[in-house]
Amino acid sequence: MRRALPAVLTLVLLAIPLRAQPAGLAETILHISDSAEATRSPDEVIANLRAEARAGTAAAAQEAVNRAVTAAVARAQGVQGVRVSTTGYWTGRADEGRSWQASQGIVLRGGDGPAVLDLVGALQGSGLAVNGLTWTLKRETARAARQEASSQALENLQRRAEAVASQLNMTLVGLREVRVDVPDAPVPSPIPMRARAATASAPPPVAMAEDVVVSASVSAVAVLRPR
Repeated sequence: MRRALPAVLTLVLLAIPLRAQPAGLAETILHISDSAEATRSPDEVIANLRAEARAGTAAAAQEAVNRAVTAAVARAQGVQGVRVSTTGYWTGRADEGRSWQASQGIVLRGGDGPAVLDLVGALQGSGLAVNGLTWTLKRETARAARQEASSQALENLQRRAEAVASQLNMTLVGLREVRVDVPDAPVPSPIPMRARAATASAPPPVAMAEDVVVSASVSAVAVLRPR
């Protein structure tokens, strides 16, 4: 789905006023910009989990976290289509120095939402806490959406330049200094989750996807000449 945004024009006449255009009028420079959007349905869900443990010694807390993360990674690797990675590891004092606490993050990614969410629910039941869930676009999907938006924006810009030239009884000679700005696809806001583990009988979490809008803007200097 593509949607064009309002165009912005700046006209600069390089000779004499518009109302008196003799045959020898110099080129007219038209500064023009336009935009377009491409909408995509998210096709990848990302889950952030965390393994935590407290113990009387740092070694005991770390051993518990290592064991939990090893088991979680092994379980995730057994689910088809799910990619798993680990993030930062932390160990420090807790309870005003009376104990030690260790933690490590786990990230799950996959295009099969139900499979990822079922896995998240299972890992919650095993003691991991969920920090957040996010629907987003895969890299190839985002790349295709950026290409679509930029192509549409360029088409819009050229049509607009031709329309202005026609209205002025002029001809579009060409475009100079064409600039295309296509920012990365916006990442939907994470679905906040309470940072706690679920009970073994609890259902898996729910994550509803929302369409992602990818925008592109283009600008150029159009050269016009009298017909």
